Amino acid sequence: MMGEMGEMMGRPRKEFYPSLMEMPALSAEQRRDLETQARGRINAEIDSISTAEMDMRHAVAAGDVVAADLAASRIRESLNQVQSGLTVLRSLNEGKSPQQIAQTWFKAQMSLLPSPVVVNADGVLGISWFHVITMGLLAIFSSGMLAIYVTRMRRANALVDRLTRAPARVPTSPPGLTPPPSARADFARDVARLGATGSASRTEENVAPPVAGAPGGMTKPGGLWKGKLRICAVYTETPSVKTFRLQDPDGGAIPFAFLPGQFLTYSAEIDGKTVRRSYTIASSAAQTAYVETTIKREDGGVFSDYMHDKVKEGDVIDVMAPSGGFTFTGKEADSVVLIGGGVGITPLMAAVRYLSDIAWPGQIHLVYGALTTEHFIFRDELGYLQRRMNNLHVAATMERVAGTSWMGAEGQITADFLKRSIPDLAKRRVHLCGPPGMMEALRKTLGELGVPPEQIKTEAFGPARGAVPPPGTTIVETRAPGGGAGGAAAIGPATASIRFAKSDKIAPLPPDKSVLEVAESIGVPIDFSCRAGICGVCKTHLLEGNVTMEVQDALTEDDKARGMILACQAKSIGNLVVEA
Repeated sequence: MMGEMGEMMGRPRKEFYPSLMEMPALSAEQRRDLETQARGRINAEIDSISTAEMDMRHAVAAGDVVAADLAASRIRESLNQVQSGLTVLRSLNEGKSPQQIAQTWFKAQMSLLPSPVVVNADGVLGISWFHVITMGLLAIFSSGMLAIYVTRMRRANALVDRLTRAPARVPTSPPGLTPPPSARADFARDVARLGATGSASRTEENVAPPVAGAPGGMTKPGGLWKGKLRICAVYTETPSVKTFRLQDPDGGAIPFAFLPGQFLTYSAEIDGKTVRRSYTIASSAAQTAYVETTIKREDGGVFSDYMHDKVKEGDVIDVMAPSGGFTFTGKEADSVVLIGGGVGITPLMAAVRYLSDIAWPGQIHLVYGALTTEHFIFRDELGYLQRRMNNLHVAATMERVAGTSWMGAEGQITADFLKRSIPDLAKRRVHLCGPPGMMEALRKTLGELGVPPEQIKTEAFGPARGAVPPPGTTIVETRAPGGGAGGAAAIGPATASIRFAKSDKIAPLPPDKSVLEVAESIGVPIDFSCRAGICGVCKTHLLEGNVTMEVQDALTEDDKARGMILACQAKSIGNLVVEA
């Protein structure tokens, strides 16, 4: 008997209730052994559930649907085994015989409730006719439901196939204009989204297809979601820095996906004016219950003062997301160096948190500089993560250490500090974020240390996102496909005009005014945030003409090839047609 029970508790598993039906009465010792084996099964399966649950989290974070499904199957199987073990324990506690234990387990598996009606045992193979008929009806019902499901799936697949294969009726464009993107693709995408959610209550603009392998099946950078999020918590990081945690006001997951290093754009009415500011997402892209931004109070900062002084838990704020190309997901390189100064650590922390969540195996070197230990953002969490992650190496330096307990490096981030902190620096990908002066100096230092320029990715923050380009910035000319060359923009009266194709509006175009400024003056809606050519929110398709742009950091090579411009930077002395 105990040998059969051993098979029951081990693997491969086999159904044990037929064996129990043939067992004699159990002795006290046999009951204790059976209880021990049942508890062993429960504990082992609970451990299996924990392991499978962690595998599922990692699979979902990495967008691996197949692995997530396998983990879910393992969880279901382990839960069934835990339930069978609990059934045995309950029956033993009630002093039941082996036959009663087997019957209890069988009823639990079949979800059969005890019935006061006594049924004769005659029937088929010892099973009463009542149970035979009941099981037959259940089988017929299950078969019918399966047939309905299969039929519905075939019809749905046929509908999607017709929608994606049918010729699209593309709206006719005005003469001389480039046709809009394929209406068929847009319609099929909208059908797929409606089919998945059952509604289209949230506003979404320029939503791009999912990026293969991106976290959470997120949309391509540039796809913007607009809506409201609720402030559910506010944390003080340093005397001048706070973290704001936001959730969907209706509950559930946040209504957009993002990449580590992207940012949100907030907007609010402040002193009767609409003010917009962009802040990097600091939370992990694998976290879907909330999203966090860490904001420093800037001297004279209108919006940062508003966030620190006015915003509180429970408030709702207007958000546009996600934006930015300063991203790292672990697919770009097998190791990474993250260098930050002050609040520039926020996109780097987003990457560290995400790489921890997906158990990324590559080496992570975080180099951080702050004014004093009092200004060391995320210090406690970085210490915790460094203890948990064997591949995370943190090197920090404080500019002033007098009167503090800091025992680490002192001064700014220098070439010597980098060489001592990071082995084989020249072979690694580098992400650099901080004040403009720091980034300019470190970019030069990294070049002197042998790091190729194409391996260095940068993003400025705070005051760096102003409207005035840094000194020495090259003016870059961009033209629509087939457009002619343009001259330098000279300050003076309007000598050209600009036509906004979608809005069907025409306005004079002075050479000292940007496309965005002219659009605002006549009420043409173009989203914007930084006004400095960094965030990319104001990307617009140039259909005719050519422009000059003092800053175009937010444009990728693909954007340039497709004739995209930054409305906040684009100026011209010739006629233009843009898609807005």
